[in-house]
Amino acid sequence: MRYIIYCRKSSESEDRQALSIEAQKRELQEYAQRNNLSVIDILEESQSAYKPGRPIFEKLMVMYEQKLADGILCWKVDRLARNARDGGRVIQAIDDGFLKEIRTPYELFKQEDNRVMLYLHFGMSNDLSRQISANVKRGNRQKCARGEYVGASPLGYINVKAGNSRNIAPNPETASLVKRLFEEYAKGNSSVLEICRKSVEWGLKTKTGINIPKSAMYKLLTRPLYYGLFQHGGEFHQGSYEPLISKELFDQVQLVLKGKGVPRKQSWIHAYKGLIKCPCGCYITAETKEKHYARTNRDASYTYYRCTRRRGVCKEPGVTEQELEGMLFNNLSRITIDKEVWELGVELLKAKHGQEIEESISTRKRLEEQKTKVDKRLGVLLNMRLDERITEEEYADNKKKLIEEKMELEEKTNDREGTLDSWLERAENFFETAFQAREIMEKGNNEKKRDLIRSVGWNLLLRDKNLEFSFRKPFDILLQPEVRSDLQGWSESNTRYRFWRPVSYH
Repeated sequence: MRYIIYCRKSSESEDRQALSIEAQKRELQEYAQRNNLSVIDILEESQSAYKPGRPIFEKLMVMYEQKLADGILCWKVDRLARNARDGGRVIQAIDDGFLKEIRTPYELFKQEDNRVMLYLHFGMSNDLSRQISANVKRGNRQKCARGEYVGASPLGYINVKAGNSRNIAPNPETASLVKRLFEEYAKGNSSVLEICRKSVEWGLKTKTGINIPKSAMYKLLTRPLYYGLFQHGGEFHQGSYEPLISKELFDQVQLVLKGKGVPRKQSWIHAYKGLIKCPCGCYITAETKEKHYARTNRDASYTYYRCTRRRGVCKEPGVTEQELEGMLFNNLSRITIDKEVWELGVELLKAKHGQEIEESISTRKRLEEQKTKVDKRLGVLLNMRLDERITEEEYADNKKKLIEEKMELEEKTNDREGTLDSWLERAENFFETAFQAREIMEKGNNEKKRDLIRSVGWNLLLRDKNLEFSFRKPFDILLQPEVRSDLQGWSESNTRYRFWRPVSYH
């Protein structure tokens, strides 16, 4: 009689007590040798038998149907099947005469024997699998309720033990790189494919060690688990693990994904192109013309700023780059402050920062009250689902919205101190920009000049070769006479500082 050794083991909990494939193969080969059994092939499979569809098992049954072998040698009968369809197929092969017998080191099932024991074996193994599956699902629901991520850790995380359970934590080697992916794409200057190329430059690879393909990168950028919301069993759950990014950054990335295809790179050869409008509604563009002077045998280039004329004929005259920079410089000089004012302003801001911290306590309390209300709404929603007053889909959709609302409140609460620090930093940048504006216009490169105009000015209009310049808040406050007067009076009462010094003094 010709036998085929079949070894199977899956990584699921149902097989934790089963021998490894190598151990099974060794034991079965020794058993065959002791009993003088003729083994014509050894088949190995690493897959659960709980559901049909195992390719090696399919190959095994086809070999018997083609009468290439007569018997099966396996460690236990449950290695063959844990579902009704595969179990029934094995028994049917015995009934049809294709399979003569099934041997294990402890049992023997022949064609002429009663099928009851085989039915019992397959039935019990199937029932055990179903019980284990139910227990696993129940355990996973409890893990999700505690906010513990279920499954293998995604890129940027590692699986860690958290008490008696397991969760995920940022991977020290890749977490910062994954965060950098989101930050880089949120700028809107790179396509998904370009982000893939950058990840290669940074040395970031998938968990299997290959470069991140475009489809996987897109999936990564759209996974809410990176800001703390993961999905399992068709529902979203708030994670108790440390998020890599904020929801604000995630939302910004989604806007870029939906609103842009392949972005156009900007080199900013012309610093002010696209920042200023014409009265006709078009933007002001720039063009550089080359001119050759034959008498002196030299070449010169001249840059002009004019209307794009995309809406038709426009009679507004253009200006040279020198003329435009002169008008920009004059406007920025209106908000320029000196070093003493800059230093004193920062000191006053720090004092104000202390008052803001006190005011934030009441804000924090209000946010905590709102979180409590959301928790109550989640409880009401669960009761509605248990009473079958809403469908499973309605429950999942509303639960996701409430969890997202709760996470936004928690993010605001946790970031309150950081927000205050950020406010102080922005205020310091305000004074620093006003202090450095002149120097940037005189010595800065095109990119710095462009960033300065964008941060300070808005609603810029070029009309009749004159620039109409409006200042963004809070820079416009430096134009108010009463502010100058108050600051002047304050500085005169201070022997240490002269807080306001008009530009004409310099």
